[in-house]
Formats: sequence, structure tokens, C-alpha cells
Amino acid sequence: MSNKFYEWWKNHRKVVTYGAFIILFGFYLSPAVKEAKYKNQCIKYSTKGALTKFKKDDIGETLLEETGLNIHELAKIEGYKNCIN
Repeated sequence: MSNKFYEWWKNHRKVVTYGAFIILFGFYLSPAVKEAKYKNQCIKYSTKGALTKFKKDDIGETLLEETGLNIHELAKIEGYKNCIN
């Protein structure tokens, strides 16, 4: 019995080892992926809120002219600033 296992291990050890490293690396990266997902959702919702606020309030043509950006771009910047913490 042990001889069969040894032969199988001898033929498949690289595949099993690489697969195990890939699975462990996936578990290692999982929290970072979740954090990035949550941050992207925060930016998305905060951008929508800022866009609504900017459209409701008159942010002034001077700000738009000074920066050279439109309201959507300013809302994206505001959304990112709100979620970088």
C-alpha cells in the first residue's frame, strides 16, 4: 500500500505542491480583495451622493472653470476623498 502511495506522490508531487501554494496564497490575499471591494462600493455610493449634492447646490462656475473639470469628475474626486480612510 505504501509503495503505491510513494509512486503516486513521486509522479504528482509538483502538481500537488503548486496547487497547495496557490490555494494558500488565495487565502492570504482574500482580506485584501474584500477590502478593495468594500472601498470600491464606498467610492461608488459616495460619488453618487456628492453628485446629487453638487447638482442640488450651485457649486459655482468659477470652481468648474478653475479646475477644468466637470461636475461628474469633481464628484468622483470627492467620493474618493471620503473613502480613503
